[in-house]
Amino acid sequence: MPDPYRNFKFEVEIDGFVRAGFSKVTGLSRTTEEISYREGGENETPHKLPGQTSFGDVTMERGISDDDDFQNWSDTIFNVDQVNGEQGDDDFRRKVVIYLKNKAGERKVKWTVFRAWPKEFSAGDLDANANDVEIESMVLANEGIKRESL
Repeated sequence: MPDPYRNFKFEVEIDGFVRAGFSKVTGLSRTTEEISYREGGENETPHKLPGQTSFGDVTMERGISDDDDFQNWSDTIFNVDQVNGEQGDDDFRRKVVIYLKNKAGERKVKWTVFRAWPKEFSAGDLDANANDVEIESMVLANEGIKRESL
């Protein structure tokens, strides 16, 4: 049996362009609600059926650099520079693909996050006593996550 893949070798692609520098991606999950019902004449246990499926918010973190793509994407939802604080474009959803790689750097598993949009964008704490990389994070709402082996 081959060794499992390590969780530190991955890349993120947003709308077909690979984005570098991500240190962490979390939230690749889905949950299906359970519907329980009882049927007359069969009273010992309830029947259980699958209900609506929801997908977890995906959080991506990376070190801050002069690349403004996170900020620009977030601004398509709401741009504080607009005089009246209107919401941005209607074209704000993106396809995000996360690839997990093996030791040789080959793509082996991919998660496709469908119709993702930034619901939260934040920078880390600034601390004059620290010696860390400044991290920015973006939380993505989405309408589906699919996992595939390559």
